[in-house]
Amino acid sequence: MIKTKSVLLLFLLALLPVTIYSQNVNTVSPYTQYGYGQLADPSFGSQRGMGGIGYGLRNSEKINPLNPASYSAVDSMTFMLDFAVKGQTAWLKDGSTSNTKNTAGIEYIAMQFPLSQKLGMGVGLSPVSHVGYEYRLNQYVPELDTYAASTYKGKGGFNKAYATVSYNFLDRLSVGVNLGYMFGNIYKTGYTMPVTSGHQISWNDTINTSTLTYELGLQYTFPLENKDVVTIGAVFSPKIKMSNKTKKGILRTQSGSIISDSIVSVGKTSYQMPETYSIGFTYNKPRKFTLGADFQYQRWGDADYYDITNSQLTLTDRMKINVGAEYIPNYTAGNVFKKMRYRAGAYYSNSYVEVDNKYGYKDMGLTLGFGIPMVDKRSFINLAFEYNIISPDKRPNANMIDEKYFRFTLSYTFNELWFFKRKLQ
Repeated sequence: MIKTKSVLLLFLLALLPVTIYSQNVNTVSPYTQYGYGQLADPSFGSQRGMGGIGYGLRNSEKINPLNPASYSAVDSMTFMLDFAVKGQTAWLKDGSTSNTKNTAGIEYIAMQFPLSQKLGMGVGLSPVSHVGYEYRLNQYVPELDTYAASTYKGKGGFNKAYATVSYNFLDRLSVGVNLGYMFGNIYKTGYTMPVTSGHQISWNDTINTSTLTYELGLQYTFPLENKDVVTIGAVFSPKIKMSNKTKKGILRTQSGSIISDSIVSVGKTSYQMPETYSIGFTYNKPRKFTLGADFQYQRWGDADYYDITNSQLTLTDRMKINVGAEYIPNYTAGNVFKKMRYRAGAYYSNSYVEVDNKYGYKDMGLTLGFGIPMVDKRSFINLAFEYNIISPDKRPNANMIDEKYFRFTLSYTFNELWFFKRKLQ
């Protein structure tokens, strides 16, 4: 037993730097050039098959990072470890051309364990946003006073390491707090190749940021007949100002010779994460089914953001709706297909960025998932499949991009009785 624990903990520590690096390859969307990039799905593998719900989800078999109050649901003798990998195929189309790309990477790592019978704790590392794109345009470049073939690239994003503590009052009301450290870099590069001139301009913009974050959560459970329960949850995240270093580098060349080279530290810039309100509920028939829905409202319009390259970019308030369900045919059956968890869900949100103060996009998807119990009947392999569409709200020209994704998340939830004393036979 001790050897197994040591191996798992060493494996967890070994994966931490890999997780930080791999978040750079989890997107290929040109929309990630705006703002902080594509916002990561904060839910874990078992929830993603259920449309990503979690604010009202309270289950001792799952680590639920969406609501800090859920951590007190952990069994008083249980240790849980959850980690996941994600892969996707993307189809991008701009009206005249199309492209297909594949990406994959490690998604998150988390642990949860009890501190006492009513006090639970968890720690983890997960992505906050992803930036990853590359595209080419033939456009007018004012600095060169000519048309040029321009190439744009971006990579990076933000991650968060966090610790969560939750306490359960009177078996109905639970409260929790999540304290995190968010950090990361966003790199935006590009260069022009003039059509009628030997001049070339290349640039390299960098945002390096870090900040402490916190969020507060609560859950209240209403008991019904036949042991059914309804749980309502809510989470509040305040507006957070981030420490940052912003640099803009410009290099001008002519026929291979450097004309000018400058790196400018952009001062007096402000970056903030928005004030966020989240609420959700689940109806749970123990060991049979769970139904739930979430609503989130983020006040991005009140958050400060300085964009180095897109002066026409503005942030706008974002709303997201998630619905989902889980069904267990027979919890105690010997047949694995009867005791599997079958999951389905859907979600919809608007973008948090607008270009030219009016052009945003909508993000919607359908999900399907399976929870496969292991031999120990406590641990699970979770599979989640997602069909996602990202499409512009308005089309000022035929080159607006439509994106379609097929994603899968494979996670393993290790669940073992660690905190008890075995009796000698």
